[in-house]
Amino acid sequence: MMADLNFVHYRNYRFDGFLFVRVTGIDLGKVKSITYTLHQTDGGHRQQLDSRIVRSQADSRNLDDYGCPITFQVQGTSGSFSITPTVTWLASAGGGNQVFPPLVFTIQPGESTRSILDKVPVDQSAGRRKREAEPARTAGKVPAAFALHDGVLQGSPEINDRPPIGPLIVKFGPGGRERLAADMLPASASRLVALWPVIANVITLHPFVDPNLQDPGDNRPEVLAPYWRIEQPASMFNDTFIELAKTLAALDYVEGVHFQPPSEDDPNLLAAGAAAVVATLFTGGVVYLGQRANDNAQRTPDFEVLQTYLDEPGPAHKGLNIRKAWEKDVKGQGVRVHLTDGGLYPDHEDLRDSPLIRVVVPGSNDDPLHGTLSSGVMVATANGFGVTGICHAAELYLYHNRAGAATQSALLRRVIPGDVVVFNREIADPSVPGTRLPTLHAPSWWDVMDALVARGAVVVCAAGNGHRESNHKVGAVQGYGLDMGSWQYFDNHGDAGAIVVGACDSWDGKPAVFSNYGYPYRMLNAWGDSVVTTGAIKDKDLQVRPGTNRDYTDFYNGTSSATPIVGGALSLIQSYAMEQHHVYLNSDQMHLLVMASGYQDATLPFRETLPMGARPNVEGALNLLDRILGGGRFFRQ
Repeated sequence: MMADLNFVHYRNYRFDGFLFVRVTGIDLGKVKSITYTLHQTDGGHRQQLDSRIVRSQADSRNLDDYGCPITFQVQGTSGSFSITPTVTWLASAGGGNQVFPPLVFTIQPGESTRSILDKVPVDQSAGRRKREAEPARTAGKVPAAFALHDGVLQGSPEINDRPPIGPLIVKFGPGGRERLAADMLPASASRLVALWPVIANVITLHPFVDPNLQDPGDNRPEVLAPYWRIEQPASMFNDTFIELAKTLAALDYVEGVHFQPPSEDDPNLLAAGAAAVVATLFTGGVVYLGQRANDNAQRTPDFEVLQTYLDEPGPAHKGLNIRKAWEKDVKGQGVRVHLTDGGLYPDHEDLRDSPLIRVVVPGSNDDPLHGTLSSGVMVATANGFGVTGICHAAELYLYHNRAGAATQSALLRRVIPGDVVVFNREIADPSVPGTRLPTLHAPSWWDVMDALVARGAVVVCAAGNGHRESNHKVGAVQGYGLDMGSWQYFDNHGDAGAIVVGACDSWDGKPAVFSNYGYPYRMLNAWGDSVVTTGAIKDKDLQVRPGTNRDYTDFYNGTSSATPIVGGALSLIQSYAMEQHHVYLNSDQMHLLVMASGYQDATLPFRETLPMGARPNVEGALNLLDRILGGGRFFRQ
């Protein structure tokens, strides 16, 4: 039978011994399982190395099986390998087996040690092309903002006028939780009991990740195992809770403490939703349905011409040169994108017909507009009306921002090498609530990003929108972003490998004044204003109809708009790398490629390096990749 299946096969640009295969296509829903058979060819001799069967989600109902992904590990640093897929069809599709052509991997000598820029001359004299690389400056095991509360117990601190500051998140070293439990006992005569005599009666430790969210035998979420949660006792003032946190941080078996960002829910409240079988599109929460008949009769205009961030840079706006990638059929096919955001209007007319959108952690759907705005930027359907997503042929997996540990665990379970992960969220440190910071300010989120990058994912994280209120004590000026390389209350835990995204002005590409900047490791930037997408922003709409499912705006802004734009652009680059060259790029390789090919407009006076990296030039990055790998649809000398 003629089957609409596309086998995506790839390995890392710097070969590490792993070979990957996934499947896309309309007929994936008819597949029961796929047998993958691995061979190596050496000197004309073909030898079978392995054979494995992978079930399809259509049969198992397990989201992890979607696309029938397989990973093989081979020995050696070069060689010729092939993987032959044999599809077993569901009985409802006629049953039987079908053998597909082998997928070939040719690994040349030296490919296990090569760098992304080995073959491309880069002007190292241009300081703006150099990435800043400063050492981590977190001094201890507590957030830097704790310094604002030194000596607070000696008066009536302002901190007690705020809402409860907890819960407290504690990261233990090996055996640390058990040692704390022992030290809390009144008979232990420990230093802890001497300072806090009734501590065992006041606090209780809860697992940071609900055990119901963990699959037996799956150790991928283990990065979160050291974290435990302590709720703030109702009778305990904020200043006292901070002092308790400092006491716990001083214990030699505690690696660090921080307060849970106020935007996150209790992870246990979301366990049931996260563990449920996930359907295509949104299956829980608030859904707004129904339009008036006369509104349905009036077709939505095509707003794609207004999406000027897709264009080449011109005198009026500085786009990302995306349309030229589309012209050569680079639209995101074969790439998996994971987006953490606020929710979704699942029946929006530009999203509802996509078979490629899946909600993994539904949450409360408390901010469906924000998630709809972001999803439209990335994957709105190319249907001739409304808007068109940057990587509209990619698979999109949605996770709720407020789900906290449930989202973190789900990402650790489901992200595979080559995936693009977009953290479109900002957080506030409870000690400095008027300032918005990137998610990796929080240690548990930093650990998750670090683990995903180590796995081979491209991780993108919003820089945050700076100070929402002025505060002379912390050097905050309302409406201005902060320098993450020098602002003393940003916790720099080191290089997690993530790409932090700042917002630039659409008309000249300069840094937007409200955007954070200066992250010491990797940054890119994109538009923080005038972004056309799905969803309506009050008084800033292109089209508003009754309900929410036909709304569009040209006013999406902030690092909230910049982050999905960059995520979509990098997904196009990853798609082409996989499809054309059968390689994937990790976070560092992707950043190097985009920095070498991107637009260097985001400059600041008296600063040698770009304060928020380059703005991606998608067509330019694809050309550079072809030059590195020696041929392709965008190759030109």
